[in-house]
Amino acid sequence: MTILYLSLAYLIGIGVGRLLWGAGLIGCGFPVWPWLLPLAALPLPFFWQNRQQIRGGPPLRWPVTAGFTPPVADWNSALAAALLLAALAGLLRYASQPDQPCATPTDLAYYNSRNPDGAAEQAVTLIGYVDNYPTAKNGRQQLTVRVESLRVNGVDQPVTGRARLSASVEPRYIYGQPVRVEGLLVEPPVFESFDYRAYLARKGVHSQILRPQVAKSDGPNRGNLLFRTLYALRARGEGVINRLLPEPYAALSNGMLLGIEAGIPDELYEQFNLTGTSHVIVISGSNVAIVAGVVMALFVRLWGRRRALWPTLAGIGLYALLVGGDPAVMRAALMGSLFVVATVLNRQSTALISLGAACWVMTLLNPLTLWDVGFELSSAATAGLILFSPSLSAGLNRLWPGMAQAGHLTGSALEKGGSVVRGLIEDGLLVTLAANLTTLPLVVYYFGRLSLVSLLTNLLIVPVQPFIMLWGGAGLLVGLTGVEWLAQPLLWIPYLCLLWTVGMVRWSAALPWASVEVFSYGLGSLFLTYLLLFSWHGRAGLVKILRWRPRISPPTLWRWSSAVALPALGIGVLLLWQVLLSRPDGTLHLWFLDIGQGDGILIQTPSGRQILIDGGSDSQRLFAQLGGVMPFWDRSLDLVVATHPDWDHMGAQIGLPDRFAIEQALVSENLYENADFDDWRTGMADAGASIASQSQGGWIDLGDGVALWVLWPPPEEAMPPVEDDDKNERSLVLRLVYGEFSVLLTGDAGLPAEKAMAGGGEPLPAHILKVGHHGSRSSTGPDFVQAVQPEIAVIQVGENRYGHPAEDVLATLAGRLVLRNDLQGRIHVRSDGVQMWVETERRNPLETEDVSPGRPEE
Repeated sequence: MTILYLSLAYLIGIGVGRLLWGAGLIGCGFPVWPWLLPLAALPLPFFWQNRQQIRGGPPLRWPVTAGFTPPVADWNSALAAALLLAALAGLLRYASQPDQPCATPTDLAYYNSRNPDGAAEQAVTLIGYVDNYPTAKNGRQQLTVRVESLRVNGVDQPVTGRARLSASVEPRYIYGQPVRVEGLLVEPPVFESFDYRAYLARKGVHSQILRPQVAKSDGPNRGNLLFRTLYALRARGEGVINRLLPEPYAALSNGMLLGIEAGIPDELYEQFNLTGTSHVIVISGSNVAIVAGVVMALFVRLWGRRRALWPTLAGIGLYALLVGGDPAVMRAALMGSLFVVATVLNRQSTALISLGAACWVMTLLNPLTLWDVGFELSSAATAGLILFSPSLSAGLNRLWPGMAQAGHLTGSALEKGGSVVRGLIEDGLLVTLAANLTTLPLVVYYFGRLSLVSLLTNLLIVPVQPFIMLWGGAGLLVGLTGVEWLAQPLLWIPYLCLLWTVGMVRWSAALPWASVEVFSYGLGSLFLTYLLLFSWHGRAGLVKILRWRPRISPPTLWRWSSAVALPALGIGVLLLWQVLLSRPDGTLHLWFLDIGQGDGILIQTPSGRQILIDGGSDSQRLFAQLGGVMPFWDRSLDLVVATHPDWDHMGAQIGLPDRFAIEQALVSENLYENADFDDWRTGMADAGASIASQSQGGWIDLGDGVALWVLWPPPEEAMPPVEDDDKNERSLVLRLVYGEFSVLLTGDAGLPAEKAMAGGGEPLPAHILKVGHHGSRSSTGPDFVQAVQPEIAVIQVGENRYGHPAEDVLATLAGRLVLRNDLQGRIHVRSDGVQMWVETERRNPLETEDVSPGRPEE
């Protein structure tokens, strides 16, 4: 237990160092290296004690009083001296790397503006390379740049440091890519509820770039060769998952298998947080355990037990780096490595000591890790499992006597079933309870809320998580070899498990009082909670823990087969059933997708052909919406239409070829050569899609009696007087017709186009009008609405700064049913050519009742 005590003393020293820094007792100019001295001196007290014993002198010990027994045999003056040295090392380690180090002219942070918005500051030019695995979220690409030189006021200055910035999602960057960045260099802000500055400091970033202009530079890729190789493999794996699974299940798989959480929709992530289940969508100790078990089992068979040690350790380390190397992951990897070493050497490994050693090593490398919330929660959860799982399992045995041996006494089906139920309770309830006991105080302290449905939700979803990791990992490995046709059915099994997981999380998050806010829970309350918790646990429980040893046995093929064969068969039946349910039903479907401030419409014909019109600006959000309505096995689109090259219509389509096979693409003939379409045209052409253009008078036969009529724009020479660069007035306007049912899709066409169409005798009447330009007052004039005579008006709008939809437009539409994506979410319309049925995601004014519209006058 000496290692555990020393690690705790070291962590306390780091905390004391931060307090002294905050009080101003230590400050700038503190040397970097002094913490190494007490660390190197740690063995000396024990060496001195052993030498005294060899000479015959009795070692100095703590006095033993009545009723008190030292917790371990070596609790003596040598240990006391070592604890003081460890605490001193922690204090000096923090002083060498505080939250906000004192910058010098050779540090990038020296040139930070102290204005949070960079106001009145001159833009600087930075030269460096991308130093992270870039991720895309909300239509933006998150980059960390390692800066090598800075130009300010026309003078180049060599500097060192890292800066965080947010760039457009295109072009995509990779780790090591040389870049040139122009922007405003500022100190990261501190928000009211989140210290972003400290968060970046823990990652070694002390600067932020506002309004960046990023350009790729010439030259070879930079950075570490190992990271370049691992991140390239990670990107390939992400691509495999994205191509073979629909959203949001692809994003969840990326988070669980590769540590890429950026693609998970914010709304879904919040539901996982509300239900206390976010631990299943991040890399954790269970992932490391599976990697260690698989690699160890393989090399034990190939090379024997002792020779399998180094490949197993290498596999754990490479996996930890592959998934991003976050503190929580590295903590799990270190604990897993210590356990593997103990197993191979046939030594006992105490989990609590391994946890202490892992935390010590992590904070030696970076003392600021101690304040990383993910690291704290991960360590607390592990401590809870170690400290409380044995007692809870023993309590279950007392409450459910004999069930531990169920299935072994007589072999009856009833007893075997009881054993399974008990296993589910242990894995889903007791393990969650043990982890929650030590993590809930931190959750309440940091996030101010308490989940009341955590135990219930974990009980429902924990049993399927191993299938996600095992079958998902197998599908990922097969996909990386290029055999995606085989990888896809393997990934269907984790897809169904994820479908269940998401369904249970959303159901429990919607329950009344699923989560409650907790106020006035400060640092003192946190310490008092842990003091009471561990006091309640008691010394008797600690003795049990110190004697508890985890057990491991390398998995064998027959054990895995028996564990997954029957469940996999059941999952296969459920997958087949879902395929049958998702077959075309002989009616026309339209989904006005909830993709934020932009347009995105998916059409499915009665026989199942799919047409996507626009898609908004955020690819990830578009993919999540498509995943919610398309069959899970369908990764193709028959036709993709871009009404015009504004980013809020066309931007998300640029990422479509990475996920879907596209047969044909369509644009406005007047805008075909527009430079803003360059990336779109290149992506579609590279994906093998044929690109066509249409103008007024054209039409597209979609089959099954469904057609798209092109009502606008006319050929360029017949255009009404508009600006040469006005893309909105050249937007495609389409009329969808199926039997007696019709929908008018106006893109961003404005008042001039509306006037010309109404005056030109175009067939405008329609049952549903997609309101032009998100409800802007530059569209949807009263005369045009009168000409269309819609019964339902759909406004595709999200949170925006433009005031959409305008009050004038809403007044024009008064008396008609108005549906908005920002209020109702995704809007679904279904028609058999005579009647139509309308339903919305969040609030449904029609309550999914049949609507039998009269035929508008043609």
